[in-house]
Amino acid sequence: PPAPPPLWGCPPAPGPLLPPLCAPNCGVPPAWAARLGATGFLISKCCFPLFKAKPGKAKRVRTIFSSEQLARLEQEFARQQYLVGQERCLLASSLHLTEEQVKVWFQNRRIKWRKQSLEQQQAKLAKMG
Repeated sequence: PPAPPPLWGCPPAPGPLLPPLCAPNCGVPPAWAARLGATGFLISKCCFPLFKAKPGKAKRVRTIFSSEQLARLEQEFARQQYLVGQERCLLASSLHLTEEQVKVWFQNRRIKWRKQSLEQQQAKLAKMG
């Protein structure tokens, strides 16, 4: 009699791996791609975002700021590098952003500003000596 079909949990039969079940632009399957059952297909994590996130914790979507929002944020940063309370609330509402988005943008911008200042100081020192 023929051998019974493999159970779901059994390892797949040895053989060549077929291309990943994902978008054609994924390219070569990464090392962490998982083999699926006896089919030999690969499932890449890039195609299934649920595999990336920790259970019970949704990944935050990155905010894309418009050029108008960025210009206004930069203008406010040039005026003052710390924005708190009512000022942050007013700026956020005028730009149709949340206060959290404005707060994080200012935090990131301060880090960038400090890095630029440090690089400028190092350049001056290098010129002098």
